[in-house]
Amino acid sequence: MTKTLGDFADENRPRRVHPDVVGKVAELIERSGINIEDIGRLDKVIIGDYQAITKDADGEAQTHNLSKSHIVLTPTWDLGPEWPVIQQAAPVTIKPPKVPTKKAKSKAGWKTAVILPDPQIGFRRLSDGPDGLDPFHDEAAMDVAIQVLAAHEQDCGVDAVVNLGDFLDLQQQGKYLQEASFAMTTQPAIDRGHRFLAEQRAAAPNAEIVLIEGNHDRRMQNFVTINAQAAFGLKRANVPDSWPVMSLPYLLRCDELNVIYIDSWPAGEYWLNDKLRCIHGNKVRSGGSTANAQVKDNPHISTIFGHVHRIEAHYKTVHDRSGPIRSLALSPGCLCRVDGAVPSVNGSTDVHGMPATHWEDWQQGVSVVRYNDTEFFVETHQIVDGRTIVGGQVFQATL
Repeated sequence: MTKTLGDFADENRPRRVHPDVVGKVAELIERSGINIEDIGRLDKVIIGDYQAITKDADGEAQTHNLSKSHIVLTPTWDLGPEWPVIQQAAPVTIKPPKVPTKKAKSKAGWKTAVILPDPQIGFRRLSDGPDGLDPFHDEAAMDVAIQVLAAHEQDCGVDAVVNLGDFLDLQQQGKYLQEASFAMTTQPAIDRGHRFLAEQRAAAPNAEIVLIEGNHDRRMQNFVTINAQAAFGLKRANVPDSWPVMSLPYLLRCDELNVIYIDSWPAGEYWLNDKLRCIHGNKVRSGGSTANAQVKDNPHISTIFGHVHRIEAHYKTVHDRSGPIRSLALSPGCLCRVDGAVPSVNGSTDVHGMPATHWEDWQQGVSVVRYNDTEFFVETHQIVDGRTIVGGQVFQATL
């Protein structure tokens, strides 16, 4: 009787196989010279017995008992590896995420702060007249910063504008070598500084505008103390609570613009929430590592700082018993010129008093902070040649 593989075993419910059948299959495979290790799958087995009749020499019928075997095999190399093969990811269809509307954003309790770093407003006087003033600050970068501020005011409203210090350069009041071209440049710098604050107030009329004193801004107080100590602290008549007349908040008309002046560099600081403060700073480390030094010294708080004129950011996570403590130290860069115009240890002038072109390792930028009482997120936008991109929108200086 002829039998097939289905008579011996079912894929889902194995059956008993007669030992004689197994023996015949093994014998046939061995006789065929097939290595048992090369067999991946036994696809089909036919084993049967039958009789054949022949005539002998005398013409008598002779019965012969015969058998036949038929095996279909699949070799191991056709089955592939025994483990799953890495393949392309299955294709998926993703619907665009829903973006919160501006109205929804305003209800979420998030505030917005725009951070403006180190413009170092000042001039060289290269010739007589207003056109003879060569600025240290970068008018194009400052113009773009005001555009970014105005755009955020229109988008979601700006709650705070923080000037990180070194607002004025005050090179005439500095302790370093004085250039002849510094003469009579303090008043134009004060006038331009006031206008920059007025531009901020016009762009964000309801924001709290803060000006943190930097080491260059401190030069005015130091200059008066060293050279005219009798004039230190003098105020207008009958206004005892006003700023001294030889102080930057008075000269810049901060009170008239409702600008908060935070003095006492390097101790002055402004807190956006309990975890994030803004300072001018007094550390400078090489190779972009000032942010690392800030985090190392203050691992449990986050700091946005100026002073170094480089865009830097360093994130750190430590933990206490209650969980992770994530901190950040960030410098948005500067808004002054980066081509050697600002007096520095690496810059110089020629025999005519003109600044030599020297590309400093400085970067211009502006930062935007989204924050509430307990959290914050920071975006920093580099300004290159009077242009930046924020949220897909190009901001170009219009000077």
